[in-house]
Amino acid sequence: MVTISDLAKITGYSVSTVTRVLSHNGAANQEAEERILLAARLTGYQSDTFSHAEQKRSSKLIGIIVENESRQNEMEHPLFGGILDAFRDHVGKRGYDILYLSKSFNSGMSYMEDCRYRNVEGILIANSVYDDPEVADLVASGIPCVSAAEFIPGICTVVCENTLSSKKGVAHLIANGHTKIGYIAGPYQVRSPAAIERGEGYKQALKAAGITYDTKRIEKAEQWELDAGYAACEKLFARCPDLTAVFCACDTLAVGAMQYLRKIGKRIPEDVSFVGFDDALISLCCHPSLTTFRQNREKIACACAQKLIDVINGNDEYEIVRVPVDFIERDSVARLN
Repeated sequence: MVTISDLAKITGYSVSTVTRVLSHNGAANQEAEERILLAARLTGYQSDTFSHAEQKRSSKLIGIIVENESRQNEMEHPLFGGILDAFRDHVGKRGYDILYLSKSFNSGMSYMEDCRYRNVEGILIANSVYDDPEVADLVASGIPCVSAAEFIPGICTVVCENTLSSKKGVAHLIANGHTKIGYIAGPYQVRSPAAIERGEGYKQALKAAGITYDTKRIEKAEQWELDAGYAACEKLFARCPDLTAVFCACDTLAVGAMQYLRKIGKRIPEDVSFVGFDDALISLCCHPSLTTFRQNREKIACACAQKLIDVINGNDEYEIVRVPVDFIERDSVARLN
C-alpha cells in the first residue's frame, strides 16, 4: 500500500506538504500540487481524507475518446466530427467542458493516467480502436462512461437504427427492379454493430422479396475507408460481374467502390446502382450524388450527453439507445426496365 512517506520520496516534497495537498488543507504552490496529486493518482494512493477530497473536487470536465485504427484525425470523421460538435454544445449548457483523449496528440499518458491527472468526471467513447485494453481499463475503473461506437458491457451505448434502415435501403433497390445486389460491409466486429447489423438488414430485404441470399455477393472491406471500398469492390465483381446494384455499409466505402467500377468502364447508375449509409459530405460531392441514410448527429449527441450526465449523477442504468435515421434519395439508383 502506498503511503504519504512514499509520495514524499517520489515527489521530493516533505511529508507535511504532501499531507496538506492531499487533504486540500493549506497553501501549496501550483507545481507542488500538480506533482503530488498526479503521483497519488498514478500510484493508486488511497485514504479516506484523500478520496473524500477528490470526490468533492469537481472538475466539470468530460473526456472524449476519439481514435481509429488508421490513426487519422478523427475530428474530420464524416460522422463523429458532427457528433462531437453537438455533444460539446449540449454538455456546455450544463456547465461542463471537454477534453479530447487521443493517442494521436496527447502527452504520452494512457487514457487512465490522463483522466486521473485531469480529474475527469465522465467519458464519452465516441470512437476507439476496437478492443483497446485501455478502454476496458477505463470502464472497469468506475469512471462514468457512455459509448457512441461499440457495445461495451455494463455501460450505456447510443447507436443509430442499423438493421431496419438497411432493409429499407435494399428494398429501395429491389423496388427499382434490381435482384442481383451485392453488399460491401465494413469490418465484422462482434461489439461494433454497424457492419453486422446493416448486413442483417440486407439479408432481411432479400428474404422479404423472395430473392436468394448468396454469400458470394458479400465482400468485407478491411477498413471503413476509400481504398478499402475500392479493393472490396474489385474482389466482389471478380466473383459476381453481373451485379446491377451494391449496398454499402458506409458512404466512404461506396465512393471507393464507384471509383473502381469507373476504372473498368462501368457507368453509375446506368450499369450499377448504389446505396450508402451515413450521409457524409462525400455522398453529396461525388458524381452522381449518393442515395444514402442520414444519421441524426444532433439526436445522437443529445442522447449521449444526457445519459452520461445521468451516470455522473448516480443513475447508471444500462441500456442501448437506438436513434432513427432518415432516407436520402439522390441520383445513384437507376430503375431497370
